[in-house]
Amino acid sequence: MARSKPAGDAWSVAAPRLSADPAPAPVEVVDADEWIGVVATVDYVGQRANGLELSDVAVSGGRWSGVTLQTLRANDVFFTNCDLSGFVLEDDASLRRVSFSDCRLSGAVFAGAQLHDVSFTDCALDEGNFRMARLGRVSFDGCSLVAADFYGAVMEGVRMRRCDLRGVTLSKATLSSVDLRSCALEDVIGADALRGATIDSAQVLSVARSLAVALGVVVVDD
Repeated sequence: MARSKPAGDAWSVAAPRLSADPAPAPVEVVDADEWIGVVATVDYVGQRANGLELSDVAVSGGRWSGVTLQTLRANDVFFTNCDLSGFVLEDDASLRRVSFSDCRLSGAVFAGAQLHDVSFTDCALDEGNFRMARLGRVSFDGCSLVAADFYGAVMEGVRMRRCDLRGVTLSKATLSSVDLRSCALEDVIGADALRGATIDSAQVLSVARSLAVALGVVVVDD
């Protein structure tokens, strides 16, 4: 398996920058709205908006399940203890200096989005959709990503630690300086895309079966 140089700790994710005295956020998301210097604690379940811009925003404890945002632009945003299951980003969303902590993001859709300086900490991202997304300086720490889909994603400078990646799809993905040490890697789909990733010796056996499948190697025990 070819590797780039090991993905170490030479880089870190830039944290969101928030104001000290935020105002209350609007109680609904609407098209072409701008949220600047606000804190959101209410529920937005199932709402939709096109062209929403978030800057200097703290989202805490609210329910955003089923929310659909088209062309979202998010800069310096904290999501903490939120339910974002089924959260959908459409039409080339952009997230920069965004943090998700202790959030439920099962089935969330980031397909085609651009994520730069984004962190996910202790989040549930089972069946999350990152198809064709571009991830740069992105960290996942203590997250469940079972059956997540990174088909065709471009991942450059991505760190995943203590994450459950069982059944994750990496087909056609491009990995550069991606650190997967300490993650569960059984049943990876498209394991040949792991070139450019760093793993530890304890993970080699768990990856071997998936890699054999990806390369068309038939393993037979007499």
